[in-house]
Amino acid sequence: MEKQKINDWVLILNPHAGAGKGAKDKDKIISLLEKNGFETELFISEYPKHIISLTAGLIANGHRKIIIAGGDGSLNEVVNGIFSQSKVSPEEITVGMIPVGTGNDWIKTFGVPNDYKKAIKRIVKEKTIRQDVGKITYEENGKPVANFFANMAGFGFDAMVAEKANALKNKGRSGILVYLQSLTASFIQFQISKTRMQIDQEEINELIFSTSIGIGKYNGGGMMQAPGAVPDNGEFQVTVIRKIGIWGILRNIVGLYDGTFVKDRRVSTHSAKHIKINSDCSIAGEADGEILGNHSFEIEIIPQKLNVVRGKKLNFTSAQ
Repeated sequence: MEKQKINDWVLILNPHAGAGKGAKDKDKIISLLEKNGFETELFISEYPKHIISLTAGLIANGHRKIIIAGGDGSLNEVVNGIFSQSKVSPEEITVGMIPVGTGNDWIKTFGVPNDYKKAIKRIVKEKTIRQDVGKITYEENGKPVANFFANMAGFGFDAMVAEKANALKNKGRSGILVYLQSLTASFIQFQISKTRMQIDQEEINELIFSTSIGIGKYNGGGMMQAPGAVPDNGEFQVTVIRKIGIWGILRNIVGLYDGTFVKDRRVSTHSAKHIKINSDCSIAGEADGEILGNHSFEIEIIPQKLNVVRGKKLNFTSAQ
């Protein structure tokens, strides 16, 4: 019996994802899609942030279902493309993920298989969930800039780790050692600073090591930095790590991967919809591993606006 043709999806592929794995596996991914009945037009990302304009252009041309073959950064660009356009409301777009990246952290929360064939099977089934999206606003060259994220944003130490990890990926490195090496190198260089934060109505003004703002639970190649995050409940989980020494970091390495590090007395977690972060010194920021530079930031939640293909079993209890 001939397989039913699926022709209402388009494919965006990032050839640089996974330290070049996207380019290497392009034909394999296309072949697996065809075997599962997909007749998809292929669009290839050619330069950083190209996926943002590709996504917005596809939506303007009438497409409503987008498969992204890439990593967390590629998904971030799709999300920014969806939310930067005004042709249709974002929830009218459906996104399916074929994980090709180094960390692939977003899929861990949503139960999407880290396997091409199995991930494509989930897209065929098209079982979806509508997740929250984060919006980060900051000033660049005197003008307000908005950046959107689907998984996690980090400020302070987290952002330095992401920047170093990206540099290693650009050199062709991949795997968990990228994040562990970046973690070690960042700790040697990082300068802790007094940071002012407003987390909804709560104010913090202390020496802050890092702040993670999670929609999903994981970042940094599997670190569970927001263990209590529920991606569709209309709130972030905010994890604040205060001043901590090298021994504090080493003692919490295992806890970073199973979420138990939040029990440390120097760590606090908060549920919030709106956060402001600033300091006398500029603070480094990142969103889904994409570097935002050094600024003051305002972060707000946009509830249940991104329609995504989910895995068989979610790693959270849905609010829907």
